[in-house]
Amino acid sequence: MMIKLFVIYIFSLLLHPVHVSMSSMEYIPEEDGYKITVRMYSDDLLLDLLTLYQLPGEYMIDHVYTGPDDLYEDYINERLKIKINGNQHPAELRETEKLELETLMRLFVKHKGELNSIEISNTILTGIYLDQVNLFIYKDESNEHAFRFTATYLSEKIDMVDKVIP
Repeated sequence: MMIKLFVIYIFSLLLHPVHVSMSSMEYIPEEDGYKITVRMYSDDLLLDLLTLYQLPGEYMIDHVYTGPDDLYEDYINERLKIKINGNQHPAELRETEKLELETLMRLFVKHKGELNSIEISNTILTGIYLDQVNLFIYKDESNEHAFRFTATYLSEKIDMVDKVIP
């Protein structure tokens, strides 16, 4: 297992020199919740999945995870934590796109009612790469915030003043 991790790590360094992910969280009033989209390099995602889970060899083809999609939901809920009004809200996986270079994951977090604060903790790949940057955009009907998470800056809290999501 350690040899697999080492080989994938070396290949990921050779394939691209930057370590970045992009995520967004947008309130969708018609669905009473937030659409979350996460984009990251497929080889980096595979490396992080290998550090968290015991993956069978047949789930890895050309540095891309090819196994069941439900593992993505577990991974995002482990690495991208969303708290609304101080309560943890797990994301539900809705769709994935497994591409050669990048993987896109589309998830959803249900929430309706009072909104006092949103806390985001983003540790995607920060345990693997010291230069990892996780870009994150939050948007609702009246707010838009952008954050740059790193290995040393992992969380952010957005305070709202008595905002009610209809």
